[in-house]
Amino acid sequence: MNKFKLLKGACLVAATSMLPLSQVAMADVSISGWANEGITFYDDGVSSDAVQLSDNGTTLGTRITFSGNTDVTDGLNAGFEVILEPTSDSQILGWGSSGLGDNGNGHTLIVLGNSVNVSGAWGKVTMGLQSMPTDNIAVLEDPSLTLWSSISPIFRGNGVTIQGVTGAKTTWGSFLQCLNVPGLGIGIDCNGIYRSGVRYDLPAFGPVTVAIGYANDDVYDIAAKWKGSLGRINGSVALGYAINQGGGGSNVGGDESENFQVQGGLMDPVTGLFGSIAYQIEQADGPTAASTAGSGDDTDAWWLKVGIKKGWFSPGDTSLSFQYGQYSDQYGAAADGITGSEVERIGISVDQYFGSNLIIYGIWENLDLDVDGPVATQALYSGADELDTFTLGATYFF
Repeated sequence: MNKFKLLKGACLVAATSMLPLSQVAMADVSISGWANEGITFYDDGVSSDAVQLSDNGTTLGTRITFSGNTDVTDGLNAGFEVILEPTSDSQILGWGSSGLGDNGNGHTLIVLGNSVNVSGAWGKVTMGLQSMPTDNIAVLEDPSLTLWSSISPIFRGNGVTIQGVTGAKTTWGSFLQCLNVPGLGIGIDCNGIYRSGVRYDLPAFGPVTVAIGYANDDVYDIAAKWKGSLGRINGSVALGYAINQGGGGSNVGGDESENFQVQGGLMDPVTGLFGSIAYQIEQADGPTAASTAGSGDDTDAWWLKVGIKKGWFSPGDTSLSFQYGQYSDQYGAAADGITGSEVERIGISVDQYFGSNLIIYGIWENLDLDVDGPVATQALYSGADELDTFTLGATYFF
């Protein structure tokens, strides 16, 4: 055992024990989160295999949240949040550029978020590494809450090699490139990372909430959300705008990028019918270099899910749903003469709920690529094989 670490730990414990009780036991601390694991079978047209991994990237992957708050004075509350996440290099971008399933046997425990907040009748200010206002704008507005099986970003297989092509762009993620976060190849939720910054949530205006944020480096965003009912129908809408002036769009030679996202969802609790639709548009300013002429600096994507969720069985609700999405011109910097691209996505999912703590789900998804360009470009990509995946997963909430 490291004697220095042992001595240091003992000193910290001793120092804490000398603090007044009011200084060491001020806040109520809670531990919450979920464990989300899945096994995915994939077929890329050349090879097939089964892969076990934490499912759905950092959006809904396994996480542990420590949080607490306390009233510091009349009308003033202070709190904190620390989020830990077991992760691996393959978690965000599929299973590695080879398309094979060997993603190692271990995980790294990372700090996804850590922040301090102060709130009152005037609203709430949060500072630190956190989810900014436009994070998950096109993800969470799904009243059915069938999020762990299917969401608008593409996590399953976006790092897999596209078989049957000889072009420079060889992975599915290379045709799902974000501009606000260069290098993030997920198609939608393109400002969807935790950033170090300051966020201000205004006081709620009835069912409407508004938040504004500033994050390193020169990223500004604003979002508004509505949750309510239309007669017996439950509904939600969220929209957000973000601008990255600190390197946004640099993957296409730009010096600034803008992102607009919107998602809306409806659910009838009587019939169990539900639907959700998401849309995103991104644009980069300033790509003038000849090497990036014709780059995918003006992109859009949309995604739809419809289904039914009912208590057909005694353990809990069962959901059946269909999803369809198109992710257009997200090919990043120009290569092989590409002038346009489209990734088409379809999927069918089944979710079985067991009370409020466990979901077991299965989902089949298919990705298909179409590329525009000269005849030579078409020859490079015309033989692209589709990617089929089937995932069986489980999420446990605590």
